[in-house]
Amino acid sequence: MKIQIEGREFPREGSFNRVTYFIVAPHYFETMGIPILSGRDFAQDRKQAQAEAIINETMARRFWPGPKGAAGAVGERFSSGGTSYEVIAVSRDEKARTLGEVPTPCAFLPLAQNYWASPFGATLLVRAEGNPFAMVVPVKKEIEALDRNLAVFEIESMEDHVRTAQLLPRLAVSLFGAFGAIGLLLASVGLYGVVNYSVRRRTREIGIRMALGAEAFKVRWMVVRQGMGLALVGMGIGLIAAFAATRLLASFLYGVSATDLFTFAAAPMVFAIVAAVASYVPARRASKIDPLLALRHE
Repeated sequence: MKIQIEGREFPREGSFNRVTYFIVAPHYFETMGIPILSGRDFAQDRKQAQAEAIINETMARRFWPGPKGAAGAVGERFSSGGTSYEVIAVSRDEKARTLGEVPTPCAFLPLAQNYWASPFGATLLVRAEGNPFAMVVPVKKEIEALDRNLAVFEIESMEDHVRTAQLLPRLAVSLFGAFGAIGLLLASVGLYGVVNYSVRRRTREIGIRMALGAEAFKVRWMVVRQGMGLALVGMGIGLIAAFAATRLLASFLYGVSATDLFTFAAAPMVFAIVAAVASYVPARRASKIDPLLALRHE
């Protein structure tokens, strides 16, 4: 929803004054474990009272910045759809739509004052100790006692809900991992082919070097150095491309930064090891070339 604040002008186009809103009942924040940083929770029955709202930190900082921080938003007012709301509390930021999103401005409106906003049903949250499914039967009985016509469906634990929400990201990670492994395999095979082709073309040169007294480990190092040089160029281009794609990848990640230092350090190390092995095989073969046969090579 778009909001307006008395005495301020917001552009008609754009999303600066657009906030995500949720309809919640009292004790929602306690049940979900979201701390209320300042102010109070909704009362049990506020149908006739002044319209109220609880906002998150991001919304408080965006619209009411000041020396008091987020707490300074308590007592302020905003309007939307012809209704004026009083901010009674500020809660800590939370995930609104997806697990990988950055905090967005959110407003929470009381269910008692906005019951019309959920004509297709509501989600009942129950906090339980131990096995959450042990509460299914008691909760159903309580709902039936209130209204036998109320349908109860899609019962799941928060763990199952989060697992379902992670299905597409997990699938994407699996596909990206598979593509990465295939890419690593193709890169190693390609590097091996290039180095091996170079060794074959330089057979006569390598034979002359060995005939003049070049040691086997120096020949191996010469070939491996050539292969690693190609690998380092590829890693440099790959790191630049990876940094350029971090903004796009950030929306798919949670629990780890798009510029995670360990990832950016480990990936080149793995590729360097694979490149070294792919280069060492033709290098070892080159060091065992018979100088006499190499000098006859056309």
